[in-house]
Amino acid sequence: MIFLKYKIYLPNYIILVFDYGKKNFRNKIYKYYKSNRKDTPNYLLKYIYYVKKKLNLFNIKFLSIKNVESDDTISSLINKINNIYKNKCKIYILSYDKDFFQLIKKNVFLLRFNKEIYTEIDVFNKYGIYPNLIKDLFALCGDSSDNIPGIKSIGIKTATILLRNIGCINKIYKNLNKIKNLNIKNSLNIIYNLKKNHKKILIWLKLIKLKNNLNIDININNFFIEKKFFNKIFYNLFRLKKKLYLI
Repeated sequence: MIFLKYKIYLPNYIILVFDYGKKNFRNKIYKYYKSNRKDTPNYLLKYIYYVKKKLNLFNIKFLSIKNVESDDTISSLINKINNIYKNKCKIYILSYDKDFFQLIKKNVFLLRFNKEIYTEIDVFNKYGIYPNLIKDLFALCGDSSDNIPGIKSIGIKTATILLRNIGCINKIYKNLNKIKNLNIKNSLNIIYNLKKNHKKILIWLKLIKLKNNLNIDININNFFIEKKFFNKIFYNLFRLKKKLYLI
C-alpha cells in the first residue's frame, strides 16, 4: 500500500513507525486493554523483523520507542512537525486504524485501503462529528477492537446526538439535565448510566486519546526520501513479503 500511495502523493519525507511491544501505560490503567486480540502470527513477526533489517540496509530510518504505542509516536510526531512548520505542510497518515481519525485537521489527512483520503469533512460525513470529538465518541460507545466497553445503552447514534448537541464528555457531565430534552430514547436511563460510570468513562477517554507530547528528538531531514531510490527500496520489501508467506 505504501508503494501505491507514494506513487500518487509523492511525499518528500517518509517516516515509518513500529510498535515496540504490547505493554504500555494503557495496560497499567486498564489490564484488559486489547486483551481480546490474538498474538501476532509468526509469519508477520518474521516479516517485520526482515523489513527492519532491510530498512537498515538501505539506511532508511524508522521510529520505535520503548513502551510506547506507535499511535502515540505518530501523534506526537505530527504535533512536533506542525510546531516546526506552523501547520503549513501536508501530513498523510497511512493506516487503517480508526483511532487516527482524531488527528485529522486542515493539513493532516488519513489514507486508508477503502478510500483515497479522509479529511475533516469525510470524518463528519462518516460519524456526524468532527475529528476533535472522535475520542469522546468511542469513550461513550466503546471500541471492541481495543476491548474498551464504553457506557451501557449508549451506541454510536446516541453518542453522536449527545456530542453534537451538548459537546465533549466534560460538557455532557456538566449538562446532564439537557439530555432529557434531546430526541433520545430512554434518556433517564442514559443519564443514570452516565452518572454511575463517571470514573470509568474518564478511563476510557484516557485510553483512547492519543498522546501528542512525547519528547521525540529527531531531525526531520533524516527522513528525506530520494525519489529515484524509492522504487528500488520498496520493491525489495514487497518481494521479501512474498517469500515470507511461503515459510
